[in-house]
Amino acid sequence: MDSQLMLTQTHCKWPPSMPEDIQSEEGEYNITLCVRPSPEATVKKTPKSYPLVDLFRKFRTPIKVSFEDLKTLPRPFWKWVKYPEVYHTYPQDVPLKQIVKAIKAGLPVFDMPEYNFPIRILKTSTKVCARDTHHDLVIVVKSGNLGWDGRTAFRAYMQREKARYPKLKVGVVFSLGMPRKHGGRLFNRDGHIIRLNGTTGDRMEEYDGKADVVMQRINQEIDQFDDILLGDYEDTYYNVTWKTFT
Repeated sequence: MDSQLMLTQTHCKWPPSMPEDIQSEEGEYNITLCVRPSPEATVKKTPKSYPLVDLFRKFRTPIKVSFEDLKTLPRPFWKWVKYPEVYHTYPQDVPLKQIVKAIKAGLPVFDMPEYNFPIRILKTSTKVCARDTHHDLVIVVKSGNLGWDGRTAFRAYMQREKARYPKLKVGVVFSLGMPRKHGGRLFNRDGHIIRLNGTTGDRMEEYDGKADVVMQRINQEIDQFDDILLGDYEDTYYNVTWKTFT
């Protein structure tokens, strides 16, 4: 049975009442947003259209356009675009406040998310994230999985700060994803090849095809420091939204 369907049928209130509600037997956490559709809900709907005059200055035509139509407009149009009005054409143009309220109450929604990819947390920090831990402040550091030198430096810095402020209990976790298996510094974005330059690109080129080596280093950090929050997404610049979620 599909994991999202199982969530929908069992406990579809978000956030869950207890972490155990989304924990698997392997100790992983499925943090995919659980949404229960109403009988009338549809994922695919007729695209909304918007008067061109509401989106661009100096136009008086009654023509209406959808979000997809915007991609076909001539480039000069964008000199006259209206902000933030043009943002309202985004496909998920829905009554967001009502939807969030319904999801938090465990109620069905009429508009289902168009982008709700499954995402899991594979490892958490037992010294920071466990239920019986208490901190004055928890710092979540977004860190690339190849950034072990930076993590080492930040740990040393926090140790010095701990010595300066011994009464302040601060927890630190580093948010990481899974290493990229192949591709190095090159990314194919809808047919467009993008090259990541600089030291970050050099680092990705160095470890291209060496995902097992990278995971070995990460697992060593997990065993030694217990401060890694590991998600199951590919850790690249293009998945920073997933890093933020986790």
